[in-house]
Amino acid sequence: MMCIPPGWDGNHPIGRAGRKSSDRSTRARFAAERYGVAVDQPPRLRLVDIDSSNWRAALGVRVSPEQLRFVADYQPVALVSLAKAYVRPGGLVWKPLAILNHAEMIGLVTLAHPIEPAECEVLHLLIDIDSQGRGLGRMAMTIIIDHIRRTLPACRGITLTVDSDNSVARRLYEPMGFRPTGLERAGDPLYRLDL
Repeated sequence: MMCIPPGWDGNHPIGRAGRKSSDRSTRARFAAERYGVAVDQPPRLRLVDIDSSNWRAALGVRVSPEQLRFVADYQPVALVSLAKAYVRPGGLVWKPLAILNHAEMIGLVTLAHPIEPAECEVLHLLIDIDSQGRGLGRMAMTIIIDHIRRTLPACRGITLTVDSDNSVARRLYEPMGFRPTGLERAGDPLYRLDL
């Protein structure tokens, strides 16, 4: 059960009790009215930090139950990312980021790297279930790679794991230059992109 913060009026695209409306057109109209974005505009993605201004909206980003095992063990995935940013498993810096299309939060990703990053790992990448099937995952991965190049210039490679059963992810990552390393992490093949 999700706890509703004091003062929360439910008038938000994630709806009451933290659940998103499954009606994409309603959410698009809300974004158009609130943020001045035309419903029929082409996608324009960007990354922003998940912080005190948007963490509640991040809780509303969801995947289907069938996809959850590919992304994290629990929903909302943003809670997993935020917890890791606080706990810092492996002594790494964990950076949870929201993926916005115009002003609408349509996805999440977490970057993890040592303090002096020679490698950066991409974790918990997801596109919200209501935004899937439109090529936004590929666009998101492109801006994630650009973000790493720009903000972590010492980084020489990007790694990620791909579940053996996740053919959709392999079709996303391999054409972008990610290659299997022959190593595994938690039983999943480790892929790497040289920068």
